[in-house]
Amino acid sequence: MNDDRASKPYISRRDLFDRIWLKPMTTNAAELGTKTSMLAALAKRLGLPLPRAGHWMKKEVGKEPPTPEYPANPALDEGLHPVAVPQPRFAPHPAPTKRAKAKAVDAVAAVEAVEADWHETYAVEQAAPMTIDAEIGEHKKVAGTRSAIQKNRSSDRVPVGGRGKFRLLVAPALGERACAIIDRLIAAVEEKGWSLDSTEQGYAILADAEAVGFMIEEKLDRVPHVITAAELKEKAEYDRKCALADRGIGYRPWPPSIPEHNYVPNGELILKFDHDYDAGGTRRNFADGKRQRLEDLIPSMIDSLEKCSVAVKAKREVRAQWEREWAEQERRRQDRERRAHVEGYRIAFLQRQIERKREIDGLSALIDTWEQADAEDTNFTELLEFARLYRARLKEKIASPAIAERIRALKLMDDDVTIYDAKRID
Repeated sequence: MNDDRASKPYISRRDLFDRIWLKPMTTNAAELGTKTSMLAALAKRLGLPLPRAGHWMKKEVGKEPPTPEYPANPALDEGLHPVAVPQPRFAPHPAPTKRAKAKAVDAVAAVEAVEADWHETYAVEQAAPMTIDAEIGEHKKVAGTRSAIQKNRSSDRVPVGGRGKFRLLVAPALGERACAIIDRLIAAVEEKGWSLDSTEQGYAILADAEAVGFMIEEKLDRVPHVITAAELKEKAEYDRKCALADRGIGYRPWPPSIPEHNYVPNGELILKFDHDYDAGGTRRNFADGKRQRLEDLIPSMIDSLEKCSVAVKAKREVRAQWEREWAEQERRRQDRERRAHVEGYRIAFLQRQIERKREIDGLSALIDTWEQADAEDTNFTELLEFARLYRARLKEKIASPAIAERIRALKLMDDDVTIYDAKRID
């Protein structure tokens, strides 16, 4: 019991009520070393009322509702109540390093050396989370990602990626754990006989020659927004302009954008494989949970990648077969259209020759009629002579040598002939 009291803060019901209505929950949670959700759950369990959304923003401008009366309860007011404290999450126990093995002379000494290295590493993490010795036997491709995230000192999530790096979106404090997870995932990938491919976005896993990208992201918690001095000033300026606008002076501006909640990293990680509609519905997201850690899900990730590669290959084969069938149908359609066009050119050519033969027959009958006529008019004689010449010209055009020469010029008997100008058939 003494150890439990030393590790957990205790608070009375009355003190918790006063704190809730004196300061925002985020401030109280930080002072008590807990989370806002845990503190709110304790208040609800003790039957204490909580401020509604926007209470503290209204209080800053003097418009907050009155503080409710303390709901006395003799059964709960006596004694202190424990405040739940979030449990720290540690990285998985590392495998024995070469340095540890070198120190050991037998199995017992090796175990002691590994434990000493582990405690030493954890102590360094507690003092400076990103000051980690890079020579702990990790995969060489993780070094670039580790170096990139170590250069940032932000408390928010930092995006890391690009060629030669793994894709991360985590706070620098979680960078060490994310790199350790990637290192274990790479080891499992290489043990499977797969490899990595460096893309523009970052490294992707080649699972049976199928490239699958992935990303490790830190989850976010939604917490009530604590209004800042700048936002209060902006709100006061908005109220001033609205008051003037009500009096006919100026205009009513847009209200200031003050969020009700903030989203802060919560220390839990999720690994997401890139979306692929051909993956056959295989699992793509793996995350920390109440009873599982991301490090323990690596075998499930490998199994999912294997199923994904099989599904993608099967879908690709189906799609390739469909494309081959479609290409064959398209080829047949184009061939039918081509034959129709070629036959159309040839039929048009033959029809023109038939028309010429009809003209020749008509001219011959006309010339025979006119030759039997006894007409000595000079114009009539000239027209008769022109008709004879025109009939001779038409006969030359439908003669075999002239037709053969015209067919060669038009390439009329070629299978892929295209005649863009119909007048050329004449």
